[in-house]
Amino acid sequence: MKGIKRLLVPIDFYECSEAAFNMALDIAKDKKGEIILLYVIDTELIDKLSSLGASKRSEIKHGMEMKASEGFERLHKKMRRRMKGVKVKELIDVGIPFVQILKNVKELSADLIVIGSFGSSSPMSRLFFGSTAEKVLRGARVPVLCVPPPEAIEG
Repeated sequence: MKGIKRLLVPIDFYECSEAAFNMALDIAKDKKGEIILLYVIDTELIDKLSSLGASKRSEIKHGMEMKASEGFERLHKKMRRRMKGVKVKELIDVGIPFVQILKNVKELSADLIVIGSFGSSSPMSRLFFGSTAEKVLRGARVPVLCVPPPEAIEG
């Protein structure tokens, strides 16, 4: 993996994305690289609630931004020791998650995407629409490291 300096890690603060962040930390330490944690506020989810009206949708979006900020703070506290010596940036974006991930890879000149294989989406959603990780794998123009759930790695 020569030339890997900037790692994009999409995160939803669930266990699998934290496992991806852990893996990215190992790579970043080895390669003296930096990590960009990306949380995407899912507009498709907000649009499904469109019957609530524009002000309610804005309130939901703001709540999701606050959730992301709190999630980054908890993650920093939890991973403080592991993060030592690695430059980590946080980014909150809005849109369709896989689209925003692929857009940010290009805009940020990321060399590698490290993504959890399962996120917060329901099994029914994955059945009909495919997971975000699968869509990122199909559309990526840089290497993608898809990290399984922690129990799969340990077991």
